[in-house]
Amino acid sequence: MAAWRARNGGRVIVGVWVLYGVSAVAMFGWPGLVGAVSRACSGRSALDVRTGWTAGDARDLVAVCGSEGRAALVRLQLLDLVYPLLCGLALLLVAALLVRRLSGRGWRLLLVPAVAMTVLDYGENAAVWTILSTWPAVGDMPALLGGVATTAKRAAGLAAYLAVPLLLLAVGFDRFRARGPAQVGARASSR
Repeated sequence: MAAWRARNGGRVIVGVWVLYGVSAVAMFGWPGLVGAVSRACSGRSALDVRTGWTAGDARDLVAVCGSEGRAALVRLQLLDLVYPLLCGLALLLVAALLVRRLSGRGWRLLLVPAVAMTVLDYGENAAVWTILSTWPAVGDMPALLGGVATTAKRAAGLAAYLAVPLLLLAVGFDRFRARGPAQVGARASSR
């Protein structure tokens, strides 16, 4: 039973990472929905990919975009309905797999950034949808909340992405420490 779970768990992780990769390519590669927004909006980037933004930034973007640019923003937002989930889930699954190999409950805290990043991304998306749906009026509150969510999402995302190599190092160190002295002594005595 444990082998079946491990095999299927591995398939789930690979499946999520493949879906995440496909969505990332669609978002940033081909057809490049993020780039399409920039091309249709006089070189301005979508709100989602900025470090942070204000109500003035949101007003400026949707005004400059025109109908073609707003359509590009809607296409981007449609993919962004699944992209945050796939990204967060991919990072969470790998981090959880590594956390299981470590002793101590404190390591579980490194799972929080992936969840926070995902939740904040959906908060940001809600603000962008509100801005697009109320155009030409852009309310200060959705833009303020969206800008704060974007900044917080960036910080949580950085922590989520850095958690994976940190956990890899911790697992490697843990294995090295557990095997180190015993194997070094066994190798020395066999020579």
